[in-house]
Amino acid sequence: MKCVVDVNVILSAVLGVGNSSNIFALNYIFNKFDFISPEFVLIEIGKHSQEIMKRTSFSEKKLKEVINFVSKQITFISEEQYKDKIKEAKFILKEHQKDLPYLALAIKFNCKVFSGDKILKKIVPEKVTNPKEMRDIFYNS
Repeated sequence: MKCVVDVNVILSAVLGVGNSSNIFALNYIFNKFDFISPEFVLIEIGKHSQEIMKRTSFSEKKLKEVINFVSKQITFISEEQYKDKIKEAKFILKEHQKDLPYLALAIKFNCKVFSGDKILKKIVPEKVTNPKEMRDIFYNS
């Protein structure tokens, strides 16, 4: 099942907080989800590497291993592949444009967004699955 992953879920998984890290661990074993994410997320993760090392006490090598574990489960998609859905996503999101690439990608691939963003969930509840719901999918199916 294809699913768009937002950067905050990825960062939470790398930090080992909440349900996100469990989802990636379970998905590694059961391969239930085909995770995709916009390409720019790789840059965002890199921007937060120093902060992650401080918060986790990971060495640079350990951080790379953890990021690799998570990112190997994600196919990163260039904007070129979903740019035709950006206008539609803008219309839906109105003032909440920060999640535009995730929603555009989800529209393009007709799938959900794995996100803990409460505002996004409120705007498009049928398109967003939060970490707790994702965990429940593994345990209830």
